Amino acid sequence: MRVLLIDQFDICREGMKNIILNMNENCDFLEADTIEEGIRVSEGKKVDLIVIDLDVTQGDSLWVIDKIESSHFESNVVLLSTSCNIETARRAQEIGVSAFINKLSKKEIISSVFQIAMAGGRYFSPEIFNQVSEDRKKITRNIDMDSREYFPVLSKRQLEVLRLVAEGKPNKVIARDLNIATGTVKVHIASILKTLKAKNRTEAVNIANHINLL
Repeated sequence: MRVLLIDQFDICREGMKNIILNMNENCDFLEADTIEEGIRVSEGKKVDLIVIDLDVTQGDSLWVIDKIESSHFESNVVLLSTSCNIETARRAQEIGVSAFINKLSKKEIISSVFQIAMAGGRYFSPEIFNQVSEDRKKITRNIDMDSREYFPVLSKRQLEVLRLVAEGKPNKVIARDLNIATGTVKVHIASILKTLKAKNRTEAVNIANHINLL
């Protein structure tokens, strides 16, 4: 397994290495400070996973997204950031980025997201799509589901999990049915609850039925 890590700081790349090595001890790492250097060092090589820190790479986040698209990276691309505007997140989805997560997340969550990406799934941290400007009216429980401010984004895998939740299946059974780890199921369900602004599994299913997700 070959992994390309793009981050300006050595210590951050070392942290990512430790997480990935706990998943797979047989890893070959390529490292770069910038997206352009990453393109150079990976040229002609098969790369299984690409991890890019948007906060410290050269250029702004949209510029990095454009570079990813123009480089024709065919690997699973995971973006990390402490903050992101909705335009960058939507653009990342459009070009097929596998995952976009808050790099302040716990290492267990980051590890699960890497596994999701490697398995061909997609995961975008719910808080990315829940950002609204401070001058907008605070979203309440009575939000109109047809409002443009409500933008539920669930990946194909999250929808599969939600359908099994709707059938009343517990996490262990969902994990078995989808051939994924129980911890990965928990990550998906946490994402589903946040994205749908649901308090629990039952409410998530009700909301999903209301907006025709199921």
